[in-house]
Amino acid sequence: MALSKVSRMLTKQPKRRVKVFGERNTGTRAVIHMLLAHKEVTKGFANAKMPEIQRLENHINEKLEGYSKSLFMDALEDIRCSKLPAHSAWKHAAPIVDESYASKNASVLFLVRDPYSWIVALYRNPYHSRAPLPETLAAFIEQPWLTVKRENIAPILMSPIELWNLKLRAYRDFAAAAPVPSAVLHFEAFVLDPVGELSGALQEFKIPTKGLAEIEEPTKKLGSGRRARQKYYRTKAWEKEISSEAARLINDCVDWDIAAYFGYHRRDPAEFKAKS
Repeated sequence: MALSKVSRMLTKQPKRRVKVFGERNTGTRAVIHMLLAHKEVTKGFANAKMPEIQRLENHINEKLEGYSKSLFMDALEDIRCSKLPAHSAWKHAAPIVDESYASKNASVLFLVRDPYSWIVALYRNPYHSRAPLPETLAAFIEQPWLTVKRENIAPILMSPIELWNLKLRAYRDFAAAAPVPSAVLHFEAFVLDPVGELSGALQEFKIPTKGLAEIEEPTKKLGSGRRARQKYYRTKAWEKEISSEAARLINDCVDWDIAAYFGYHRRDPAEFKAKS
């Protein structure tokens, strides 16, 4: 074997692991797709095979359907996550510090989103909601939220906005305590420039970004195309879905200290004109 080839093999750096955390509707799926396709990053954290979990899953698939099936599948996923180290936690969980991150030389990327924009998105796509969807955003904000166990937070919240407060507070605390590097990616910037914004985060981890590419197609069923999605956020069209009443409720519910830490600030309810 040629000496130059041996030298390249010896100096080649191993691929890096990046763990992504983000609340629902913050772009986690798109970011993870981009990372999995990037040659400098490994394909995540392998989960141990759990035959007993697989048997239960097969039985649920065979015997149940609809809402009942989703309830059982959520409970099954809670059991699965409870048996995994912290670095394999659910992407929407409040992260917990343990030795698994350092043992895998992992970096942690937190995805965050403006609370006004985020609650509109959650109302439109209320993933894991266990209550009937109210007719207005304002009523949704005032409705209690039942969490799933793998979120690592309280089982019942006074408002869905508490999801935002508790997750971002957990991100801040994790970054201060964990012995591994972390970075923050703001959804509103990422959606307009996916490659540029994710590249900036990877550069903080000293991960090469050459070849990083945007996922052109929607990552969710019935998701909007790239141009429509970017126009929606560039023009802040979501603001038209917030009434002054809803904005006032958002202002009352958001932890503005933690919001300011991530660069978000309270707005005047009079700025929002949607009908209540």
